[in-house]
Amino acid sequence: MSMSYGEYVQHYFEMPQVIVFILLAAVLLGVVYGICYLYARRTNRKAAKVNQEFFSLTERFYEVIFSGGSIIGFMAIYYLINRFVTEGAFYEFWSQYKDYLLLVLMVISILFNTLLDHVVVKLRHLDKDDMASIRLTGMLYMILIFGYIKFIYEDDNYDMFITYFLTLMIGRFVYFDASFKDFLHCVKKAAANIPIMIMALVYLGIMCAYGYSTDYLLKHNGVITNIFFTHLFMIVVIFALHFIPDKVLKSKKTRREPKHKRQIAEAKSEAKAEEKREEIEFEDLNN
Repeated sequence: MSMSYGEYVQHYFEMPQVIVFILLAAVLLGVVYGICYLYARRTNRKAAKVNQEFFSLTERFYEVIFSGGSIIGFMAIYYLINRFVTEGAFYEFWSQYKDYLLLVLMVISILFNTLLDHVVVKLRHLDKDDMASIRLTGMLYMILIFGYIKFIYEDDNYDMFITYFLTLMIGRFVYFDASFKDFLHCVKKAAANIPIMIMALVYLGIMCAYGYSTDYLLKHNGVITNIFFTHLFMIVVIFALHFIPDKVLKSKKTRREPKHKRQIAEAKSEAKAEEKREEIEFEDLNN
């Protein structure tokens, strides 16, 4: 089935399919929130630590989606240009330099990733070590996706993508001044993020399975493009809903505050009463 680029875009935004796909993404994100909160409650007793653990887990999850979506997005752009641009001056330029442009696009994807996690959805509960380890986990997330495309989906058209990606991954985490000990430390922290990565893969898998079963995701449109559109919906839902857990947890804290304030007020009242009794006793002694 031959479709133009405009027809492809129009298909992905047809109603009500697009609304159903967004709702599915929102429901699955809610499940992720629930799992993260239950784990935080189980591993911590104090409310402040529960909140910190919850936000740390959810922000790690966001970063896996952001890093994977950024890379797969620019690969999808390469695929779409390669497929739909078939003539003209830009086609000649693209045909001559497309291999180098793919590498440029992948470097730009790193900058786009930074835009997502520093501007679009600010990750405030992760330090530099956390960010480095979760981005390494995000690289593993992408390797598993490419492994699926290569060995399960059995598509050899993306071998060049995989080669460039592995090169970029090595260049990103191996530095001239980095010690082997630092690298092992990063890998150890990244291994602790494996459950987060599994949740992200399950999230992506359910979305893609639904999309293919309803023909919302078009198989002949290329698996890279479909995975990109799925990530796009996931990122949009994260942007739209990420503030809700913060509001809910703050409201719980607010409901606890009146009791705490009453206790403080009672303590102050008792202290004043005690001070007044002492003054009366002192006056009686002087009299």
